[in-house]
Amino acid sequence: MPCGHSSLTRTYDASSWSLLNTTRMLSWSTWLPVAAGAVAVLADSSHKVTSLPNFVGSSVPFNHYAGQIELPSNGHKLFYWLVEASDVDPSTAPLALWLNGGPGCSSLTGLFTELGPFIVDSDLKVHLNPYSWSRKANIVFLESPSGVGFSRPILDASEYNDEETAARTVEFLKQFYAMYPAYNKRDFYITGESYAGIYIPFLVYNLVKTPVANINLKGFAIGNPYTDASVDGGAQLDYFYAHDLISIESYHNVMDACPPSMYYSCTRGLNCTADCVAAINVALNEADFDFVDPYNVYGDVCLLNNTEGERLTHLSRSFTSKLSTKSLKKATSTSSTTATAIEVGPCHDNYMTAYLKLQSVQDAVHVTGGHIEWDQCADINYSRSRSALQKYPTILNASLKALIYSGDTDSVVNFLGTQRWISREGLNLTVVDAWKGWFGPDKQQAGYTTEYQNLTFMTVKGAGHMVPATKPLQALYMFECFVFGQKACANFKYPVNTSQASGSPDSSSSSTTPKTSKSQLVVASWALLVVLLSVSL
Repeated sequence: MPCGHSSLTRTYDASSWSLLNTTRMLSWSTWLPVAAGAVAVLADSSHKVTSLPNFVGSSVPFNHYAGQIELPSNGHKLFYWLVEASDVDPSTAPLALWLNGGPGCSSLTGLFTELGPFIVDSDLKVHLNPYSWSRKANIVFLESPSGVGFSRPILDASEYNDEETAARTVEFLKQFYAMYPAYNKRDFYITGESYAGIYIPFLVYNLVKTPVANINLKGFAIGNPYTDASVDGGAQLDYFYAHDLISIESYHNVMDACPPSMYYSCTRGLNCTADCVAAINVALNEADFDFVDPYNVYGDVCLLNNTEGERLTHLSRSFTSKLSTKSLKKATSTSSTTATAIEVGPCHDNYMTAYLKLQSVQDAVHVTGGHIEWDQCADINYSRSRSALQKYPTILNASLKALIYSGDTDSVVNFLGTQRWISREGLNLTVVDAWKGWFGPDKQQAGYTTEYQNLTFMTVKGAGHMVPATKPLQALYMFECFVFGQKACANFKYPVNTSQASGSPDSSSSSTTPKTSKSQLVVASWALLVVLLSVSL
């Protein structure tokens, strides 16, 4: 029932307008081979994945481990997938934990569609991802809380809240380190995106307040982080208007009918007026989110040719999930999924879902308790926190590296709201290095960055909500610079980004110093001419 007004028949539904479900899967760049790691981390061989079904190649060129770890406190079994570093000695490489959002969405999304080493094509064949963050780091992908993905059991609603999730994740880490003692005292980072903007501050806060032996926490990084419901939610309308998704008339109508506090309430199905609901519905009609991906407003949506063009599951779970879906009969998929290019598009998550439902895959990764109909997001009744800002004073004073980054084509948890809660509308952090551009390894400007006291904020130009999926080269470079430092990553070699190669003939080079382009020289020449003409006149 939209905002308590059953008479409103427009497709707006408050639960569908949530910022929190973020399962959008996006495009990958051209596939390139990945070098193999040479040394194995000492590990529990019972969870070693010895054969990955449908892998294209003789064998996976690095060690990886997967299975369910039982928590002593309650017997819950949390599923994880550990991938060892492929390009360096994994026995000395740092360890990073990755958490997707939701709440209740699987971190295997990150493994198979973003920063992980695997990509599944339309034939359910598994290829290597050259932009995997596991090149120089060991990455563990955790399905949390219990009930998500292969983690079991599904819990009662009262057990789903952020304090409980953080506590159980700490418990998982203790068991993980006991199973993999080679990681004791190793540099450890916590990373994630979306609702991990809540998960991670709660988790880091617990680890800071009550340190765990052998866990050497060094920092955390969160992409497009849902952090404060009011601030993040209030930035949506500004983004819609600024990116031509709605008219100026609708923008003003919503602003007039829905004060900021009421706008947030309406988007969460709380107290709001009929006028506010009506104004929002008009704006949503204009934005037409049946055909625009709100998590990547300049990207394509998935059109299927085998189900009368129904939208994919990930969009049915997005914040437009209960908006009406227009008929797309005879529509065809816009993705390209050849075995050589692996330039998969917005339908890619469907392939991943089908792959993880295969019994052979579940057997290979040691899933117990019978077959599981794996899905990207669990249908759980989760008690969401309105804000994680209260955790930041403690964690920012813990001598940790902190990175917050935003793909700038995400309208849902957008950079406007993130900047606001970092600055005047939230933490009010002090700027120590002003706003400026940053450059990727292809010498192209990749976005903008500001250094605050104890925190770095970065935007990623042209990236959606799932930054590693839409801008894999820039995301990889950003992650490695965060972990290893700017000087170190400046000397790393990176895969050639063929989509940008024409503008960057030496895109495999490590230098990030921008060169003066011909267009810049032309502009400069015209500027000089104008000055000379002005003087002569």
